Amino acid sequence: MKRARPLLGTYVEIEAAGLAEPALARAVEAAFDAVARVHRLMSFHDGESDVSRLNRYAAFEPVTVDGWTAKVLMRARMLFDATDGLFDCAVGHELICSGRLPSQGLSHVESGSFSAVALQSDNRVRFSARIAIDLGGIAKGFAVDRAIATLRAHGVREALVNAGGDMRVIGDEARTIHIRCPGREARAVQAGLLRNAAIATSGAAATIVKQRGRPASPGSHDAYSVVAPTCLLADALTKVLVQTQDAHAGYFARFGAIAFVTSADVAEHRVA
Repeated sequence: MKRARPLLGTYVEIEAAGLAEPALARAVEAAFDAVARVHRLMSFHDGESDVSRLNRYAAFEPVTVDGWTAKVLMRARMLFDATDGLFDCAVGHELICSGRLPSQGLSHVESGSFSAVALQSDNRVRFSARIAIDLGGIAKGFAVDRAIATLRAHGVREALVNAGGDMRVIGDEARTIHIRCPGREARAVQAGLLRNAAIATSGAAATIVKQRGRPASPGSHDAYSVVAPTCLLADALTKVLVQTQDAHAGYFARFGAIAFVTSADVAEHRVA
C-alpha cells in the first residue's frame, strides 16, 4: 500500500506491506495522524502551536507544551551541546529578518542561542532570553520517526516513510536512494542502498548559518545528506554538515551516522 498527503510543508509518502488490507489501511491512517500531530504542535506558522506559544510567552513565563514537543526540545538541546552549538533551533530572529518566516507579531524577539531554552518539570519550558525557536530542522525527522513507530505498533514490519526527502525505512528490503541537488532537480545521483535506517538531505540555502568562528562556504547546488539510525538525527545533522563542510567531522560518528555531499556540478557523491 502506498499513500501520500500534504503535511509538514511538503508531501509525506507512506509505503507499507505485510498485513491484510483493512489492518494495513488502519496502520497507514494512524501513521498519517501521527505526522499531522507533529505538524500541529511544531509549526511556526500555526499561531496555536506549541512553538508559537513558546515564542510569544516563554521569555516572560513558563509555558506548558505537549510531551512530544518536550521530547523534541530535549533532543534539540542534546544536539546543540554535542555539536558545539552548530545545531541551533533558536534561529527565529534570523529567519524572520531574512523574510523566510512571517513575523507573527514577535516584535520582542532578539538574536540568541538555544542555550536560553530551559526545560523544566511537567513539560514546562522557559526562555532566559528573548529568542524565537523554529523546529523545522528537526521536527520533520521526528514526524517520520513517529510514523514508523506507529506502523510498528500496528504490526507493520516492512515500510517506508518519506517526508520531502527525509526518509526512514524498516524491514528486510534494501531501498535504492537517489539524491537530487538544489537547482538541479532534474539530475538524480544514486547514493547507494538503505536498510533499517534513515536519510535526510538539506541544501545550503535552506540552512541558517550562525557564524561562530567557523567559516562556511557551502556550494549552492550541493546536497548535504546524512544517514543515521533515526530520521530526527539525520534531519538535524544535515544542518551541521552544511556548516562544517566536513563529512569526516566527529559529530557524525558520535551518533552512528554517515555524512556525504552530492555535487550536481560534477554528478558525483563523496561518502565519508
